[in-house]
Order: sequence, then C-alpha cells, then structure tokens
Amino acid sequence: MRVSGTGATYPDRAERRRRQRGASVPVMRAGVILRTFGPFLRPQWPGCVLAGLLAAASAGVALLKPWPLKYLFDEVLLPAGGPGGQDVQRVLVLIVGALAVITLLDSLISAARSYTLTAVGERVSAAIRTKLYDHLQRLPLSYHERTPTGELTTRLTGDVDKVRSLLTVTFVDAATNVLTLAGMAGVMLILDWQLSLALLLVLPMLLLTVSSFRARIRAVEENSREIEGDLAAMAQESLVAVKLVKATGREEHESRRFRSRSDASVAAVLRSARTSAAFGAAVDAVVAIATTGLVWLGAQRVLSGALTPGDLVIFTAYLRDFFGPTRALSKLPAQLTRAGVRAARIADTLGRRPEVQDKPDARTAGPPRRRLSLDAVGFSYSTDCPVLRDVDLSVPVGTTLAIVGPTGAGKSTIAALLCRLQDPTSGRVLLDDEDLRDLTGESLHTQIGLVTQEALLFRASVRENIAYARPDASAEEVEHAARTAQAHDFVQALPDGYNTVLAERGATLSGGQRQRLALARAVLQGCPVLVLDEPTTGLDAHSEHAVLRALRHVSSGRTTVIITHRMAAAMAADEIVVIEEGRVVERGTHSRLIAAGGLYTEMCLLQGITRQGSTGPRAALYGDAADYGRHAASSFDVDGNQPATDLKGALP
Repeated sequence: MRVSGTGATYPDRAERRRRQRGASVPVMRAGVILRTFGPFLRPQWPGCVLAGLLAAASAGVALLKPWPLKYLFDEVLLPAGGPGGQDVQRVLVLIVGALAVITLLDSLISAARSYTLTAVGERVSAAIRTKLYDHLQRLPLSYHERTPTGELTTRLTGDVDKVRSLLTVTFVDAATNVLTLAGMAGVMLILDWQLSLALLLVLPMLLLTVSSFRARIRAVEENSREIEGDLAAMAQESLVAVKLVKATGREEHESRRFRSRSDASVAAVLRSARTSAAFGAAVDAVVAIATTGLVWLGAQRVLSGALTPGDLVIFTAYLRDFFGPTRALSKLPAQLTRAGVRAARIADTLGRRPEVQDKPDARTAGPPRRRLSLDAVGFSYSTDCPVLRDVDLSVPVGTTLAIVGPTGAGKSTIAALLCRLQDPTSGRVLLDDEDLRDLTGESLHTQIGLVTQEALLFRASVRENIAYARPDASAEEVEHAARTAQAHDFVQALPDGYNTVLAERGATLSGGQRQRLALARAVLQGCPVLVLDEPTTGLDAHSEHAVLRALRHVSSGRTTVIITHRMAAAMAADEIVVIEEGRVVERGTHSRLIAAGGLYTEMCLLQGITRQGSTGPRAALYGDAADYGRHAASSFDVDGNQPATDLKGALP
C-alpha cells in the first residue's frame, strides 16, 4: 500500500496521474463512439431494429396527440356554423375515443420501447464488460502495476454503464426526437409557414447556448470522473492493507484521507450538477421566451383569420412538444461529452495490445527433454533502464537451479521470463531448443508452473483454491496434492476441512499455510518445470522450515528454479547463480562460491553463515557452513518439532 505521510500527498499524486492520463486519453465524439462500440451493438440488431421502429411509432403518436383537440375546438366548441346538435355529440364521442386510443397506444409503445432498450442495453453492457475484463487479463503485468485496481474496477462498472446508456437510451431517444421534430416542422409549415419561420429563428439561440456550455461541462465531467477513479483506487488499496493500517494505528488517518477524497468527489459531482443545472436553466429560459413570443404571434394570426382556433391548439401543442425534443437534443452534446470521457477510458484500455501474444504458427509445447535456458537475455521496461544484461542460464531436466542476489537485481524478472509472463528485449528463452515465443502460451503454462512470492488465494473453498488450475480434479487428487505440499494436516484442522471457505486473500491463514496451499496448487497443476519466486519471503523460522520441507516433496521429479535471497533455501541446489545489477556475476555450487569469497559469501555472512562457521547456536550445533546448509532447512518438520533429513533432501 502506498500510504502518504500527510493528507496532502495523495491529492498531489492523483493530480499528477490525472494530468498524465488526461494528456493521453481524449474525449470521444459520437462517430468515434459508434465506430468503437458498434461491434457490440451488431449482434443485437433485431432489438435495435425493433427499438428504431418503436421510436418511429412514438414520434407518430406524438404528432397525433393534439389533433383530437383541434376537432374539439373547430367542430364542437367553436364550429363555423354554430352547434350542430346530435352530430356534435357523435363527433364528441369520436374525439374522446380517439384521445383514449392515442393515450393507450402511447403508453404501450413507451413500455415496449423501454423494455427493448433495457434488454439491448444490458446485453451490450455485458458484452463490453466481458470483453474489457478478458482484455485486462491479457494485458502485461506492467500495465496492471501502474494502473490502480480501483480505477480498473470503475472502468468495468460505472464507465461501462455510462456507455451502455449512451449507446441505447440516449441515441434512441435522440432518434425519436429528430423524427418528432421533423414531423412537427412539416405539419406546422403546412398550417402556417410564417409562424413556422419565426420558430426556426429560435434555433440559433439554442445552438449558441449549447456551444457556450460545452467546454465547461467537459471540464467538470473529466474532473469528476478522475476523482471518482482516485476514490475507488484509494479505498481499494487501503482495504487491502488494512493490517498495516491497524498495526501502525493509522485508522483515523486513513478515515481522514478517505473523507478528504470523498469530499472532493462530492464537490466535483456538485460542480458537474451546477453546470448541468445552469445549462438546463439557460436552455429552458430560451425555450420559455420563444414559446411566449410564438403563442402571442399565433393568437394574432387567429384574430386575423389566418388560423382557426383548432390550428392554434395544434400549433401551441407542437410548440410545447417541439421545444421538449429540441431541449433534449440541445443537451445531447453535453451528454456525449460526459459519456465520451468514460468511453475514452474503455477504448484506451481495449486499444492497448498485449505484449505477450501467440504467433499465428505457434506450436504446442511438450515436456522438456533436455533443459530450460536463457540465451544472452536482456530485458528493460524502458530503453534507458535495463533490468537484465546478457544473461545466460541453463537448467538441465531434473536438476535444481538457485538464483540469488540483492533486491532489485532482476531475479523476479527472470521468473517472469521463464514463465513467459514477459518476453525478453533481446536474446531468447528456450525450452530445449525452442524459443518460448514460438510456443502457444496455453500449452507452455502446462509445462512451466509458477509459485509467486505472495501466495495468491481466492475467497473460495480450500478445495477450489488448490484445484484452480485444474477445476475438474477429483477430491482424491486434491488431497494428494495437499499431502505432497505438507498442507493436508492443517487443512483437516480447519472448521470444514477442504470445504472451508477462505477469507479474502487467505487472510485467516498463516503465511506458511498460504504458501503450502500455493505449492499444492502447483502440484495439482502437474507442471514438469516449477519456478519458485521467493517462496519463503516474509515467513518466520517455523513457517520457513515447513515450506522448505514441503518443497522437498513438491520438487521431487521436477526441474526446479528457486529464486531466493535466503541462503538456506539455495545452498543445496545443483547450481547457484548470483545476479547483481542485471548481470550474472557468480555461478557454481555452494562450497565453490563460499571458497571464491565474492558476493555470495558476503550474502552468507549477512545471514550468519561464514566460511569457517556461523555465529549463533545453530552454527555451534552444525559446525561449518556446509553442515549449516545441510541442516538449516531440515532441522524442523512441518510441525516444527521433529528432526528432518539433510538439506539435499529438504530442498528441490
């Protein structure tokens, strides 16, 4: 977790991130949105066609609404020849019946359109969300490392919902409004072209109002969206690190920090709401002034005999209904701007290409027969900051290679390259004599398994966690994997055994227990090559010895690469490679490296292991460094109280 020392640090960082993202993610226009997200609408074309037909029907019904009132005034209330007796009653019944039918038809069409848009919108939303999630799974680790999880979660939820609403409700409503306006304009031109021309003079005023607010709406919406993402990211990282927060007594600090970001979010939303309200009020003011003026002109036309009272009723009704769609369409640019900010975030993610992809002619990886190796491998995240430089490694089948070195030397990068989570910038990673880039990723991951530094567990049962890579595994296979990883006994002691649902990230288990479940998962996956990236980091002595004992069983019959800074875990490997600043500086067995007196010896000294002996009771008990190496990892069994075998048996 990135905990700031003061409340001001986080907003500064957020502001920097906003400026960086704002420079690279432009707001999308309507045409670009349709081109980008149109493929998600295409499978829903029957629903889209139906929504379009219902939009046209809705526009037609809107045109029919005032016509019964025209006949009410012209034929019943104010007929040219005076009241007509029985005929008037018959006309009145027809008018009332027509009003009822039109009202019922309008309700049915509105209900059908609403349901159709909801169905289409939810399917489109699910398709976009699924595609985005699938794409996120394939993006490189570097993208996930620099993008807050809360930000990505917001893209999957709130941003997708905004785009869904734009693609369905907003665009269909806009189409309905355009059809309605076109129909009304045609009818009004037929009724009185002079009054209709006066109406058209109002449109430039609306366009001027829209253009004056557009930039302001875009700015406040971008700010609101960024703060929303920052708030989600801050909440996510704080909750993940709740143990650290509690251990350092920073609950109140985190509450203040969240409250500060929450207040900023509220302020941003209110700024957006004020801007939208001001925009709506400006549009309504223009519409009100125009309506007042046009009604006055219409009354003058009736008094002069150019229009009938019924014509004025239609004109007045159309004026009201005309400015409703006009007002909605005038707000469309603002809606497009708000949704365009969200759409641009999604499109930016979807537009990023995975750095690791299968070639069209990639072959299926088979079990290694000779070795796994790095051939003159170089790697860098940027051209001016190389992580690895010309690294050569070879792990013969059935042997164990230990890679040690200071923090930041590039050890974990080697693990990522061996599992093809990254591709080298230069050189090759080979399985036998085949470049990993020539093999399919799916088949490669069945041959090379990875146990990460942090044992990643899901909020699911123990059985489901162990069987994650092989969900079809039988209960017997799951139990056998747990026994191999020395996890069966503590799993049986859990309240529901293998059916116990773990807390998020396995928080209710100890570090050693979590790591042994991760090892059990690797066993069940059945990969002939196993890469262990710092499997004992952060464990106490008891847990470390339990994990090392489990490694003996897990690595049996496998080619193993163990990346560690713990000398006790590296001593008995068939070969030890020392990495410093991205280069191989030493290689050999433990005894040869100790005799060389280089960086490896220095690291051993720092951990209390010397050439002649080690300080502390364990060195006095076991003698020289070689004896210490043989016994350090095996002097405790899984329960921490039984003597075990020598180091060669306790390690891969």
